[in-house]
Amino acid sequence: MRRQPVDIGAAVGRHIQAYVAAGQPADRFLVRIEQPLPDLWADPDKIDQVLSNLLENAVRHGEGTVTIDVTPAASPREGEDTGTSVTVSDEGAGIPEESMNRVFTRFWRGSKRGGTGLGLYIVKGIVEAHGGTITVGRAAGGGAEFRFTLPVAAPAYLA
Repeated sequence: MRRQPVDIGAAVGRHIQAYVAAGQPADRFLVRIEQPLPDLWADPDKIDQVLSNLLENAVRHGEGTVTIDVTPAASPREGEDTGTSVTVSDEGAGIPEESMNRVFTRFWRGSKRGGTGLGLYIVKGIVEAHGGTITVGRAAGGGAEFRFTLPVAAPAYLA
């Protein structure tokens, strides 16, 4: 991985702009970024892959508004104070309760509509390689909600 400072808010904005340019209505997306937000110490290409997969799933399989919340959070890494959480949720049917413990396994697919069943498995691997965590649950609007939290600190040898 090529870790460097990443502005997660700007990364989310780029993905939303791409969806709007591809024909999705701008009002399909609600982005809320709580400031101040420190830069992440992460591989920008890998973070783009995580965002791309989560947003693609929300657009393809969800309905209604896709909400992206970016907030400061407790670090998932022991001994560190700060982290950043990104929550992607939709207003679709959501993931059945009995399937939630399988969504991050290889080849799991929630529907017959496209996909190889590897996306969320890869997303989990990327998040964990960054020292983070990812969870799935039910959004307030009834759809799926994916939340990943990453530590923001640079490695000790760079401090």
